Amino acid sequence: MSLQMYLMSRDIAALRQGIERSSKGKLETAAMNQAMRVLVRMARARLVDRAAEHTNMPKPFVRDMTTAAFNAGGNTAYVTFTAGWIALYKLGAVQAATGTYVNTRGEYEGAFIAGMKSGHAGVFKRIAGTQMTSAPESSRKPGQYVKRQKIRELHGANPANAITNNPDLYLEVVAQLIEEHLYPQAERAIDRAFARLTGR
Repeated sequence: MSLQMYLMSRDIAALRQGIERSSKGKLETAAMNQAMRVLVRMARARLVDRAAEHTNMPKPFVRDMTTAAFNAGGNTAYVTFTAGWIALYKLGAVQAATGTYVNTRGEYEGAFIAGMKSGHAGVFKRIAGTQMTSAPESSRKPGQYVKRQKIRELHGANPANAITNNPDLYLEVVAQLIEEHLYPQAERAIDRAFARLTGR
């Protein structure tokens, strides 16, 4: 599962169509494509920054879950956030006296780090008011009946989920990029293309 943020609006699609109908259509369309590729790279970087700040997650983790692409033929550009909850253990959790501590996210009281027989390790916490199946007979004393609480693994944020729940916070980034960078970038790309064509 993933979340895609499309950057191309109807206005930008109309701009492309107008360029393609102009006398210098091919040259300007190529310049527009170049401008869009730059915009997509910038959009990915800005959205990763916003998601990392919003979810209080390290940028490298958010960046690894994010891809960007531009489809010139389909008039679409998008940044994709792969959905997934990042395990606290992967964020460098350490065991503390009263729980587990994770840098930038603080302490999780009552949590503990444990490894499974499968080799998986994580940060876990007992769920109050629940009950696991009794311990196997091999681990009990004669006549002993043991009740234990269920446990669950703890995770950090899910950047894709954060965007879904707060779309305006991220659309603001895209709108600002389009307004401040797309048109100036397209103009500079066109100027460079003409300079190469005329040898200036």
